[in-house]
Amino acid sequence: MMKRICLWLCLTALVVSLLGCHRPQPPAHEEETVRATDHGLSTENTGEANSAALQALIDRVALEGGTIYIPAGEYLFAENGNQTIGSHCIKMRSGVSIVGDGEATVLKPVGRSQYGLDMFYFNDYLDLNEASYLENCRFEGFVIDASGTSCETYTSAGKGFMFNLFRNCHWKNVTVKNTDATGFGVDCPIDSTISQCRAIGCGKAATERSTGASGFGIGFGYCNEECILILDCTADNNKKFGFFFEHQGCFDGEKYPAVQVGQFTVKNCTATSNLYGFGGIGAMNTTYEACNSEHSGRYGFLFENSTNSRAIDCRSQYEGEASFAMLHTPSYDAREMSEIAFLRCTAQHSPIGVKIVGEGTCAPLSEVRVEACQFSDTPGTVYTLGRLQRLTLIDNVSDTNENELLAVAVILQDSGNSWNE
Repeated sequence: MMKRICLWLCLTALVVSLLGCHRPQPPAHEEETVRATDHGLSTENTGEANSAALQALIDRVALEGGTIYIPAGEYLFAENGNQTIGSHCIKMRSGVSIVGDGEATVLKPVGRSQYGLDMFYFNDYLDLNEASYLENCRFEGFVIDASGTSCETYTSAGKGFMFNLFRNCHWKNVTVKNTDATGFGVDCPIDSTISQCRAIGCGKAATERSTGASGFGIGFGYCNEECILILDCTADNNKKFGFFFEHQGCFDGEKYPAVQVGQFTVKNCTATSNLYGFGGIGAMNTTYEACNSEHSGRYGFLFENSTNSRAIDCRSQYEGEASFAMLHTPSYDAREMSEIAFLRCTAQHSPIGVKIVGEGTCAPLSEVRVEACQFSDTPGTVYTLGRLQRLTLIDNVSDTNENELLAVAVILQDSGNSWNE
């Protein structure tokens, strides 16, 4: 077990350094590994007993730092603490890692709550008005199955992981499914990674108009250092997005004032049968690279009111409305949305290849670039509406060449495309 822990820390340090974030700091001493079933956790326990046992063990291990190993089995958990909105089974502590036996270790939060029940929780910023960080945690090799939870009122609580402000935390081979709200709802990350994880059927208590309710939902906006890498993950049948980023300033501009952040990168990930596959709302410095979306209810890739964000070498097919979309809505009138790019992407079997709508009545959508993309069986290749400052269409290939460029574009560069021939 200790060899595996050391190897994982080394690989994580390499991945995060390649991302451009700071290198994670190794523990100052050899980690203690404790077996949770030696400290009261049991497949025979009630949810109340297991929540109390695991919480007590986490609190003890946090004093020195270490890893809690949960063997194969199905463990019930119940409400064990209240928070500003919702309740939780376990409050995480810095320096504690949770490791299981892969798909054979199943953690099952159960019970009906008023506003939603989170499995793992940390949010001192909202609860205590203290901007403290959850630091140096690892989650590997287990399943959170929230099929036994329900809530009276949907509030975006009810997640597998609900963290706000965390640093050097890493997920690998973790599945979250059937949550009332978002599966991995982790906000304001620094130097963190999520790899080989799955979000399935999350957002079950929400509607398509609800906030959150996605597979992987990353909020940001507290400080300029924020960055995360999401690698080799899948998101299937979630109520809203498979993967998305959202500036939290739209909810509270005083608490989330950052106007610049680090890099958010999602690479080699797949989204299937979500309302939206990949995207961002107020996204910033977000890159989707070599990602695949299919059978989305609306869009495969959506950037709404976003800036300096892009999809590169991505594929989108069989989407409900469009493969790739960029929307600038009136609610963001005062902001100039700019530098959105779709580069070397492929759109197939969708009604529209790229949909670009600038509806802001004050600031126009500043710059959108569609370059070297391939469009097949998309009756409408490029559709635009509203106001655009600059639209660049270069070296794209379509088998229909049917465009509706209805937007007022101050600068339009349209060259080298199959429809120019």
